[in-house]
Amino acid sequence: MVLSINSQLSNNEVFADANLTRRQRFDGSAVMEQLQTRRSDKDMSGKGTEFATDGQMTNYETQFTCKADLDDWLAGWLFAFCMGRETVTGTGAPYTHTIAWDETTSQAKMTNIYLEDTSAIKTKYPDMAMREVTINYASRGCVTCEWTMGGTGRYTDVAMATLPVWPTNAYLLNSDTVFSLGPVSGGLVNMTGRFLSATLKLQTQVVNHTAPGGALFGIFMRTGLRKFSLQATMAAKDTDDVRTLFMNDTPSQLTIVTTSGVLPSVLTVTLPNFKLKSNKLNVDGNMVIWQINVDETTAFTANAISVSVQNSAPSYLAGV
Repeated sequence: MVLSINSQLSNNEVFADANLTRRQRFDGSAVMEQLQTRRSDKDMSGKGTEFATDGQMTNYETQFTCKADLDDWLAGWLFAFCMGRETVTGTGAPYTHTIAWDETTSQAKMTNIYLEDTSAIKTKYPDMAMREVTINYASRGCVTCEWTMGGTGRYTDVAMATLPVWPTNAYLLNSDTVFSLGPVSGGLVNMTGRFLSATLKLQTQVVNHTAPGGALFGIFMRTGLRKFSLQATMAAKDTDDVRTLFMNDTPSQLTIVTTSGVLPSVLTVTLPNFKLKSNKLNVDGNMVIWQINVDETTAFTANAISVSVQNSAPSYLAGV
């Protein structure tokens, strides 16, 4: 699999090899589905049989799902193409990418993915747009990610002349992750030692926009109503500081900061102002734990969630 740091300026734009630069390690269960929609006369009468007697293909669509260990380059790529708006600071590595939802358009950022499924099947898939990104934090090992993309169904069977060299990955580690939570009025409290795990999910609700005249492919990829959620688990303490936030409907804030490597590489997720949607008291062995939940319905600022990635990539989303 080879990814591109660039976004398309138009639909059905097949990137040159020079724009496919990131050779990506990934879980072997990843799959590109090439879906078809068809019509038939199965439900019509007057054909002398209950079965179909004719039919035609009406639409192609592509869908890609993948899992991987999260490195700093991939973190920037996932959030930039999911959220759609990026501001870059820095004149040299490390660059800081501040990423937020782009609410100025419903046209999703589209890019190309190159896949070699077998020694004979080598394909460039244009018009791919991010549908969902999930980031998983655990006690040890690498922060992991899962993502789903959708496409208009277009593809070009062509082999890259030369594959990019394997990059030196700067992986983001759970052991380097600090979770902080607290009331907006009182400031953040470092939860190291109590923070156990979290799952962050962002959804664009992207769909393949079809319309008359588009032949068998979509016109472009269109976002729906964007959504996000965060579920986190942390240990309770002798004096309560979680249930109070929930019961008092207290405006709260949190950050999840992962700082790994020598650059250093930094992934920062910020929810600046929210109210806990739910909290659940549970146990893990002899440890009492809190499970909390936040989503887009309980976060009340314009930038309800923002992401910052510090890495060596100069920018994402540049059109070619």
